[in-house]
Amino acid sequence: MKIKTMLFSVLLAFSVSGSAFAYTIAGGTDVGGLDTFMAETTGMSSGEATETAWASGIAGTQLTFAGKTDPASFQVTVEDAGVIAFQLFTAPTYFLVKDARKHVLFKNEQSMDWGVFNLLAYFGANKLEELELSHLTEFNGGTVTVPEPGTLGLLGLGILGLLTVRRKLQRTA
Repeated sequence: MKIKTMLFSVLLAFSVSGSAFAYTIAGGTDVGGLDTFMAETTGMSSGEATETAWASGIAGTQLTFAGKTDPASFQVTVEDAGVIAFQLFTAPTYFLVKDARKHVLFKNEQSMDWGVFNLLAYFGANKLEELELSHLTEFNGGTVTVPEPGTLGLLGLGILGLLTVRRKLQRTA
């Protein structure tokens, strides 16, 4: 009875965790869902110190500059031509995207290795045709590893297997 209850609990946990929506790019690479918009500004000058100070004020904590990609390389997602993704190199907590006039700050929550946002919502339809943005700045980056659902599934199956073997050994003893 306990094993049935545990198995049901594991299956329920996986069914709930597997319902998150994720975007993909050409080649089938999963880039996660949309990252959280924090703020935007126009007319601010670019530069490591200026961008870090502005982003820190928005985030409400002192951010550290982790890297800059100039120019930034973006890819259109398969599911929505208005949503773009780009690879992040430092697994940042926040990232800033800039075009000729506007800085837009996002909180990186969906996939630490990819930044994903709706280009049309922040930079307009003309940017989709150009698909060219000035640069991408990453803040509070580091080497963060987040276990994937598959890893958790293997762990759960391993524990279930150990419990099954233990129960069989107890019956034969």
